[in-house]
Amino acid sequence: MKKYFLFAFMLSAWALTSCQSDDSSDISENVPFYQNLGVAYDVTNNQTRVGANFNKYNSEGTNIMLNGPASIKINGKTPNFANVGIYFYTYSFKGLDDITFIFTRSKDSTFTNVATIDDVKPIAIPASFTSAKVKGTTTLTWEGDPIGENEVVEASITYNGGVNSIYNRDKGSRSIDITFSNSSLPGKATLSLSRAKVNPLQESNGNAGGQLDVSYIQSKEIRLE
Repeated sequence: MKKYFLFAFMLSAWALTSCQSDDSSDISENVPFYQNLGVAYDVTNNQTRVGANFNKYNSEGTNIMLNGPASIKINGKTPNFANVGIYFYTYSFKGLDDITFIFTRSKDSTFTNVATIDDVKPIAIPASFTSAKVKGTTTLTWEGDPIGENEVVEASITYNGGVNSIYNRDKGSRSIDITFSNSSLPGKATLSLSRAKVNPLQESNGNAGGQLDVSYIQSKEIRLE
């Protein structure tokens, strides 16, 4: 199962679910590590959020905590570590800079992968879109290209009492239908719209493979009616 990098995950708190993991120092160097990397460009808040995770053999393998000679650097810095959520390693900063991941597997083995905001097409909420229905369906037709290969668009509405997230993976689609499965009250809310592109790695550890997900995010305040 692919572990898609969805912007709401980076936008809100990390999913507080403890994950089983192995220490890299206890794993033979003959075992390749799958690299699950993600970058979210939040253009509205001028912020970049980055995540990285590693698994034994492939995407379904046991999570790995890097230690000993193994390490991950993001733009030359050591990221934060927490054994919860999709990404064990996280990093964020103001600005929309390019990101360079340098994964060191062993003393003589490093893998470099780079992401930029140009790796995903922009997406925008129209100025005319100012409200969504609490009951029924509201269709949001975004500004920007339709959904392409290996892309997903997410609309996430944060309101008093909860968060409502809807996904669209239909290639060629230009809109997303917003509905609320749980009851919510009229009032102010924040709508975030994201396009995420799943890109292949530039450098892989053996045949383990991996993915580099890049998201473009815009948000605005709307009303629930």
